[in-house]
Amino acid sequence: AIGRICRGRGVLLHTDASQSGGKVPLDVDALNVDFLTLAGHKLYAPKGVGALYIREGLHIEPLIHGADHEMGRRAGTENILLEVGLGKACDIALTELHSSTVKELTAYFYTRLEELFGELIHLNGHPEKKLPNTLNISFLGYDGHKILGSLSDVAASTGSACHAGTTAISPVLVAMGVSEAVGRGAVRFSLGRHTTKGEIDTVVAGLENILGG
Repeated sequence: AIGRICRGRGVLLHTDASQSGGKVPLDVDALNVDFLTLAGHKLYAPKGVGALYIREGLHIEPLIHGADHEMGRRAGTENILLEVGLGKACDIALTELHSSTVKELTAYFYTRLEELFGELIHLNGHPEKKLPNTLNISFLGYDGHKILGSLSDVAASTGSACHAGTTAISPVLVAMGVSEAVGRGAVRFSLGRHTTKGEIDTVVAGLENILGG
């Protein structure tokens, strides 16, 4: 919808699809985007490589002027190993898109939390219109940072990595209408293609020890 509105008004649209690559199908034509970026490590490529899609016919100024590397958009010797790694990761993502499996694990995780904590938890965001691997849960009456501090063997966060270091609630949650009181207890769990039910059960058990069931 946003893409159609922008296209109808002659506005160029860039979409940061870093979190979507390898998790949900991406179609630049269906999205009506002019630019789209991907972060390689988000779909199991090596860290330090990404991709920029530019709709045919559009021009952007080079990031670094000089030689004609990367189609003239960024001068400097290319890291072929990283590029090959990203290409292979994209190939695997196309043939083995794991969204359905991860979605089932995420649903299992949320069901376990609901069974144990009931009205103590609040799901932030739409239950279906979201990434299949991400679960943002607020533990009402608790501080998300303190919960994570007690889950020493669990890697999770109270917000996106680009907002690390701040104690304020996520600006995305604020934009979604989440109150300060609810947002303060937010914890974001991200599952991957290697996540198992056993690992989820371990996290749930840890939360039960901290919060009680």
